[in-house]
Amino acid sequence: MVSVRIDNVSKSFGSVQALRNVSLEISNGEFFAILGPSGCGKTTLLRIIAGLEKPTKGRVLFDEIDVTDVPAEIRDVSMVFQFYALYPTTVFNNIALPLRSRGLSPSETRERVVEIAKLVGIESILNAHVDRLSVADKQKVALARAIAKEPQLYLLDEPLTILDPVSRVIMRAELKRIQKELKQTIIYVTHDQIEALTLADKIAVMNFGVVEQVGTSSEVYDHPESVFVGWFLGEPGMNFVEASVEQDSLRIGGKPVLSERRILEDLKSKGYEKVLTGFRAEHVKISKTPVTRLDGVAVIEGVVRVIEFMGTYYVVDVESDSAEFKVKMDPRIFSNLSIGEGERVWCSIPLDKILFFDPDSSKRIDVGGGSG
Repeated sequence: MVSVRIDNVSKSFGSVQALRNVSLEISNGEFFAILGPSGCGKTTLLRIIAGLEKPTKGRVLFDEIDVTDVPAEIRDVSMVFQFYALYPTTVFNNIALPLRSRGLSPSETRERVVEIAKLVGIESILNAHVDRLSVADKQKVALARAIAKEPQLYLLDEPLTILDPVSRVIMRAELKRIQKELKQTIIYVTHDQIEALTLADKIAVMNFGVVEQVGTSSEVYDHPESVFVGWFLGEPGMNFVEASVEQDSLRIGGKPVLSERRILEDLKSKGYEKVLTGFRAEHVKISKTPVTRLDGVAVIEGVVRVIEFMGTYYVVDVESDSAEFKVKMDPRIFSNLSIGEGERVWCSIPLDKILFFDPDSSKRIDVGGGSG
């Protein structure tokens, strides 16, 4: 078990800057996810931590010891990749190889292999050849082999991406269980927000080589520090609607939607004439009858354009005079309301569920002494 500190790391490949001044702190025994879209630099960062790449500038520290120039083979880390690299032999031999290389006796090796196989849930297939395994079982073998090395740090690079949806859900739960039993530090790279939100103690959200935000699942989901983080997390992502800051109200398309004096005065004092309002689709309540604006609630009038059934919920696309946004609805509520495309609706959003963002920098604005 080890702590990891990334200190102002940048990495360039020719004229392409893959990482820009990345700094992270990962605690002992933490399950830490690095989340972002393809090409954002997350795998490059993982390779730098592993010692497979050298940073253009900056340092990597394990337990506050600088390992930036330490070769990968002596950093005491195990990596599990998106595409497993297994030896063409039995499951047993794949797990046993790192144990044998450490000089364990045959009896000790067998005992440890069985122990690891039980932990990962593959004890029943130890004698099977890896070529005959399912994709999910092959990934479990790769994980078991990584555990057999008994490293101080596990690095997992998109390990569930190639699995089918059902196997992915099962493996997510297995990974969480295994990490709790191992009590080891894991750094987990993924583009899948569900994996990051459900598995990680903390998440670093990356975009274009920059860390946009670091926090717990609830922090990055409920209080995104930038438009990108809000948009990238969530199904659907956060809604963003431009609003003008007037003396008596916040207006969308010239129509007043919010009259909270504290918010208006704070935004005005910061020099804002326009802002982006951000709110989650699940925090919007739809009515087919006009709704009066009340303190603590924003109301936006619009027309239903598209309705999508997603299995466990509906997504309703609403268009107002100058904005479009999505509403997430429970099927029972949707059925009772009987909404149809083309109908006029009134959408209410609690003020405490609305965030405000700078339209130029895309960063969240602290409003009224809170987070916006």
